[in-house]
Amino acid sequence: MNNSALNLRRLFSFPDRAATTSPSNQWQEFQSRLGREIKTIKWPAAMPDLASKIGELFNVELPDLFVSSWKKATELQEALEESGKSPEEVILLDLAEHQITNEYHPYVEIRIAGMPLPKKIEFKVQIVAGLKGIKLKIQAGAITEIQAGSCDFEGKVKYQDLTLADKRLGPIELVGVSTIGKQQARPWK
Repeated sequence: MNNSALNLRRLFSFPDRAATTSPSNQWQEFQSRLGREIKTIKWPAAMPDLASKIGELFNVELPDLFVSSWKKATELQEALEESGKSPEEVILLDLAEHQITNEYHPYVEIRIAGMPLPKKIEFKVQIVAGLKGIKLKIQAGAITEIQAGSCDFEGKVKYQDLTLADKRLGPIELVGVSTIGKQQARPWK
């Protein structure tokens, strides 16, 4: 799998506007359910294409999620501090085989005339990544690259009681994945 395929939208096989393949049965059921739920909204203009907007919620890079989890590790925090004091120095840090498990709740909030509707379109995203052979390049107080390693990915996305995606993939090679600029972003909390 190439680096451009490391975002959750592609990993979960959610459709995008440029897709030529038809969406999965689960995605079609979701669109149908969403259509019924928002039918009662009196839109001041044409109804937006909510399905494509919702797909954009999942344009989150997998390494972004890893970096935010790794930054909680004491050894990595120390290496980041040390490299911040000597910005020209490069530190290579090997991480032990480990697993990252997280649950996220991304949502779309619909506002009409600046007022939010009482109901958000909220998802439950569960991710488990088993990481092996990870080597991080650290410079100037930042993780700049994943130089080596792989991960086995498991993930599930639910909307209410409907499972939109349930994927198991791996191993996914993470060699040469740039993380520059990703550490400042805060994907889903």
